[in-house]
Amino acid sequence: MGCGLIAALSLPSALSGWRLDGNPSPPSTSQINSAEGQVKQNQASLGAAQGRLSTANRALADLQTQAEVLTERYDETLVNEQRAAAAYKVTQARLASARQAENSSQRQLAGLAAQEFESGGGFDAVTSMLGDANGPQGYLNEVGMGQVLAQQGTDTLAVNQANDVVATVFRTQAHDLLVAQQADLHAATALKVAIQAAVARQLQFVRADKAQQDKLATELATAEAHETALVAARQAYLAAQAAQRAAAAAAAAESQAASPTWSAGSGASATQGDIAANWALTQIGKPYQWGGAGPYSYDCSGLTMVAWEHAGVQLAHYTGYQWDAGPQVPLDQLQRGDLVFYATDNSDPGTIHHVGIYIGNGEMVDAPYTGAFVRIDSIYAPGVPIGAVDPAG
Repeated sequence: MGCGLIAALSLPSALSGWRLDGNPSPPSTSQINSAEGQVKQNQASLGAAQGRLSTANRALADLQTQAEVLTERYDETLVNEQRAAAAYKVTQARLASARQAENSSQRQLAGLAAQEFESGGGFDAVTSMLGDANGPQGYLNEVGMGQVLAQQGTDTLAVNQANDVVATVFRTQAHDLLVAQQADLHAATALKVAIQAAVARQLQFVRADKAQQDKLATELATAEAHETALVAARQAYLAAQAAQRAAAAAAAAESQAASPTWSAGSGASATQGDIAANWALTQIGKPYQWGGAGPYSYDCSGLTMVAWEHAGVQLAHYTGYQWDAGPQVPLDQLQRGDLVFYATDNSDPGTIHHVGIYIGNGEMVDAPYTGAFVRIDSIYAPGVPIGAVDPAG
């Protein structure tokens, strides 16, 4: 009891504005439900944002992979263009050499033509023989030399033509190769710029989605903290009420010199009802468990049994027997601590399946069902009660 009073006196300062007279009121069940709904809404929004961020990240990863592929192609094309430029320089040198050879062969060809003319190539053979200063033998010698020169001119002409062909081939190949590689490099550069722009845009999308996710995560954390604070505040408020009532009941009980005032068939005293109700309030938040009778979990009849044990009344751990444990009480005359029962058929007490302990103002403490926790409910939350009992032991 002393621990309960100390806990009540040491509530967080945030609760100091809530007075036990209910003005202003502590957080209500509807406020807590609303906060819980807000948390679920924020969780859904955050989940959707996480999905969008995941999709954006996958798209970014795909684009980055494409960018790596195109960048490597760009690098390959750049190397090929550099090689083509180097080859172009080589072919330019070969072209210059070919042109020199062409010019040299042209000069040789011109010299042979001039020599042939000067040696009489422009006259007929008889005239050349008779007019030769050295006579026929000299002519014959000159004819032999002319044939040699003629053959040499033919060879020189062939070389000149070959040099011209080589120069043309070198010029065409070097130019075509360089132009092709430069065109490839231009296309690769355009692709590189395009994919880099796409990556940059997708990265902006990812950053925007990440910022939205972070914002929603912060909002969710705020909503969860708000819900937790409301639940803790209400539980602390109810615990403080229970502690004060328990202290008052204990003081009243100690002031009585006689034994409890109830007798068989008459029901328990109001003081005992307060003790049972106040103790039940201290168990709020503990989980429901079939057959549970504390201290960590309860089913409905286990909770009412242990609550009345604290008031000095022994009850069986079964709703059917608890229904017979005291006099019937009209619902409009309920007192704190009275047991409120529920049945599948209100005309048949044999169908009773649930019980709660009345705490006033139309509310009760009960352990409702599997998966739930000990909590405060309206006495009409499970349905219309079949009736109520004031336990007499």
